[in-house]
Amino acid sequence: MKNIAVVTGASSGMGRGVALKIAQRYELDEIWLIARRKDRLVELAKEIYNVYHINCVIIPSDLTKDESINKIINRLEEVKPNIKILVNASGFGLMGESAKLSMAKQEEMIKLNVLALFSLTRICVEYMSKGSGIIQFASLAAYCPQPYLAVYGATKSFVLSYSVSLAHELKKYGIRVSIVCPGPVDTEFFDVMEIDKNSIKNIVKRLLMQSSEDVVSKTIKAFEKGRLRVDTRIITKFFSIVMGMPMQKLGSIIVAGLYKNLKL
Repeated sequence: MKNIAVVTGASSGMGRGVALKIAQRYELDEIWLIARRKDRLVELAKEIYNVYHINCVIIPSDLTKDESINKIINRLEEVKPNIKILVNASGFGLMGESAKLSMAKQEEMIKLNVLALFSLTRICVEYMSKGSGIIQFASLAAYCPQPYLAVYGATKSFVLSYSVSLAHELKKYGIRVSIVCPGPVDTEFFDVMEIDKNSIKNIVKRLLMQSSEDVVSKTIKAFEKGRLRVDTRIITKFFSIVMGMPMQKLGSIIVAGLYKNLKL
């Protein structure tokens, strides 16, 4: 049985960075790289093989499409690997008034940030075992409502809430979950957002922007320590405390206890 890692959003940013870190730190038979841009996946696969001698399986996919999800599911059923690490790093955001932004683009964001993440997590868990783990990329935006980032913030709130609950459910199987909630990161994220990219990036960069390399490094360290929440900066830790991350974790434990007693 092959030991593999599965990384979405692997063509750029934090997905690419985590894929490289995993190749550096783990003994794996394969890393499955998933993203839309095939040329970038090929480039990353070559780098991983040349430097770390790990084979990569390239799966160019638009995860907003059902056929792409089904293609991955079918491949898993065919190979039946042992997934050591799943990284859900794909996603994008839109800034502006929700009522004025494209409905189609916002629906696409929900499909990628929520439905694709859920679908891949759900199917990949079936191929995990004790010692496996999941890294879910949420956002600082997950902690409170986000006017002008309304749908994006809501999608990341889903990732946070779902992953906290999932961590509790999988704990008894020895499968850990880490949730990354960084603030602004210097990636292509701002290039996708429908805003004045230069002005917002320059303002945020001076105040809050964090390098993707720094986020990736702290993410892997926290994941290896078994931490549920990954604090990449002091400000993210502050927001997680103020907005109730400890209470969310406590709440999940209480609710789980109630359901257990009801034998549902």
